[in-house]
Amino acid sequence: MSTAVTSRGRSTSLYRKYLESDNLRYVDPQTKYRYLRLVNIFLRYIHDDFGRESLLGFLRDREELSPSYRRWEYQVLKGFYKVCNLKWPLHPRDLPYKGEPERPYLETEEAEKFLELARGDPLDYAMFRLALITGIRKRELRELNLEDYSPPRITIYTRKHGEKRVRTLDVETVGAIASYVAGPRKHWSGRYRGRSGPLFLSPTGIRLPDSTLTKWFARYMRAIGKPKGCGMHSLRRTCVTWESNAGLDTIRLQKLHGWKSARMPEVYSRLKPEQIEREAYMGNPLISSKGAE
Repeated sequence: MSTAVTSRGRSTSLYRKYLESDNLRYVDPQTKYRYLRLVNIFLRYIHDDFGRESLLGFLRDREELSPSYRRWEYQVLKGFYKVCNLKWPLHPRDLPYKGEPERPYLETEEAEKFLELARGDPLDYAMFRLALITGIRKRELRELNLEDYSPPRITIYTRKHGEKRVRTLDVETVGAIASYVAGPRKHWSGRYRGRSGPLFLSPTGIRLPDSTLTKWFARYMRAIGKPKGCGMHSLRRTCVTWESNAGLDTIRLQKLHGWKSARMPEVYSRLKPEQIEREAYMGNPLISSKGAE
């Protein structure tokens, strides 16, 4: 299927620049097609006018789509503007949908139920437990190779910033990966021998496609009653929330999860009002010495 822009002018050169950018270099063909198709539709709509009103008009015309999909489109177009060195003309208050975008995460009970359901499949349990323990991004999870794993440590490469980080895994996660490697992966390995190839393989013996991983995760979310818009990134938010609640400061969280900005942990973590109130009591000497009533 072709995604070429037929209009001439500035749009064509910007489309080519986006096509050759790092944003599309490491994504699978299906995701790349979705990105290019959206950019193509957007460029046809605005006719070389990249200002605020044109962008808002395009987003408002997409009202028939679900809120979660429109938020995805918003982020893709924002990335397109950044790649093309265009000033992003919108403020969060200009969003064509009501309220701030939801950033779902899992409560502790939901995470436990999720892992309990996944335990029946060695691949699912190893992958999703690893994601919850380390907060690894979906792309990083898919791109893990067998040589990156040296129990109990795993090396995670952050393609986004060209860096790597090493995480030490707990006994349960090490055991889950060992069961998968010795069982299904060994059976599916095919052309891969020794310590070569992807860590997580599909049943057909190839690196797990993005769409397959998304589909499997959505199946578990439906089973535990989470909304349709709860994607795999919710595992990363959950992990950051747990670590933040355990007392890790923003600098340590930044290093653990491969962010460039120390502000990102504040965006990802979810503190409950009752927890904030409890910690406030504990930090007040007039209350902590007598106890909260």
